[in-house]
Amino acid sequence: MEEKPVLKRQLGLTTATLVVVASMIGSGIFILPGLIQGAAGDPRLVMGLWLLGGLVAISGALSYSELATMLPHAGGEYIYIKKAFGELPSFLTGWVSFMVGFAAPAALAALASAEYAKYFFSNVMAGSAIDLFFQNEMNGKLYACFLILMLTLVHMRGVRLGGILQNILTIFKVAVVLSFIGGSAYMIYNGGGLKTADVFQTSSPDFTGAGLGLLFVMFAFSGWNGATYMAEEIKDPVRNLPKAMLLGTALTLVLYIIMNFIYYMSVPAQDMAWKDTVASLAATALFGKKVQILLHAGFCIILLSTISAQIMIGPRVYFAMARDKMFFNVASRVSPRFDTPLISIVFQTILTILYILSGNVKTIAEFMTFALLIFPVVTVIGLLYMNYKNKEMTHPYRSPLYPLFPLIFIVFSLLIMGASLHSRPYHAGVAISVVLIGVPAFLIWQDFKKSGAKILISLRNLLLSSSIVLLILLIVFLRIKEAASQAH
Repeated sequence: MEEKPVLKRQLGLTTATLVVVASMIGSGIFILPGLIQGAAGDPRLVMGLWLLGGLVAISGALSYSELATMLPHAGGEYIYIKKAFGELPSFLTGWVSFMVGFAAPAALAALASAEYAKYFFSNVMAGSAIDLFFQNEMNGKLYACFLILMLTLVHMRGVRLGGILQNILTIFKVAVVLSFIGGSAYMIYNGGGLKTADVFQTSSPDFTGAGLGLLFVMFAFSGWNGATYMAEEIKDPVRNLPKAMLLGTALTLVLYIIMNFIYYMSVPAQDMAWKDTVASLAATALFGKKVQILLHAGFCIILLSTISAQIMIGPRVYFAMARDKMFFNVASRVSPRFDTPLISIVFQTILTILYILSGNVKTIAEFMTFALLIFPVVTVIGLLYMNYKNKEMTHPYRSPLYPLFPLIFIVFSLLIMGASLHSRPYHAGVAISVVLIGVPAFLIWQDFKKSGAKILISLRNLLLSSSIVLLILLIVFLRIKEAASQAH
């Protein structure tokens, strides 16, 4: 029997925790609070949404910890869903992961880093060659591609080297956030901020918009499960995985709450509403223009941590799929020199660069957010199902007060998905359609494996399956369009 490739356990608790932090803290906390304020309408409700989002993320982390210690292999949701529900659902989560789950966020972060660099150099070195370079949109894309390639080369040369880089970038990211918090607290304490009584006495809360606000909150918290994708490479996973996920998520929650409080103490709530530049507004109000420029330089650098995390964890999903013959077999190859899944990393890098050059990555990410909400819910439902089906199953780790936290995660995640479906039906429809397209892709893949050289059979089934799927999609889109027109 052919021996399956495996990855070496080389990562400790510190790296696993920082991977979680890096996956979660991106540009979201700097741009989303204004959108959440606009949707919810009241600072007290907004702070409640952030706390609720943190509870949901922690509930997910505790649930995933139980799964990750039972199945400490590379791949995250793909592995857990396969164990609970079989090949088709697990293929679909891998399908979405490959199409958008990691490549699109990496592309977005790289492009955002280019935008922050453009802003910085236009203010510090106006008219210089480097300023003129970044003023060209294509040059910004080339800079983003350069970032992807450089970080990819590091991660290809070994998980330990990649882990060291990830730790350095994430520590720098947290240091920038803490410096902003410390400096802001000093300025507010010395009379530079708004009075607390004024901050939390605004217009009445908009509970109808709270669902959309919570959707934004959960987008900011996405990444709490980052360590599970690398479970096969983490030392002593039974001890380190639960700690890493809980510590990383809790630290991120604390930082998010403090950052939001600082925003409200420095910028009037009505001035924040629907603005995606809240961090810049707060920095200008507290420190002036010069610090705002430095803050943008910091954003440019800290986004490297987000890019690095996506490059580090995403390819482990395709590696796990290829090892199970659910993806191109070449993607399961492990470098004998570097102990990394080189081909899987290359696949994701190529897709990321294509997204950057396409110019549509932001649209892709917006439309696919709903799809990324589906599979964590399915995963936690799978945990409950496996525990019910096999009561004798061993649990190296058990979430406290089981099944409380899995149920909290499932209930609130479904409510968030319902809010997303209500507020953005067209976006949700496109996301669901992409998931459905994965069904004929799975059937074609299975047929191709069985038929071998009989390509004509696969092509015949491709045409038949595609026709059926296109018909279903047409019906879905017409229904969504009709519902949207009735709503207006």
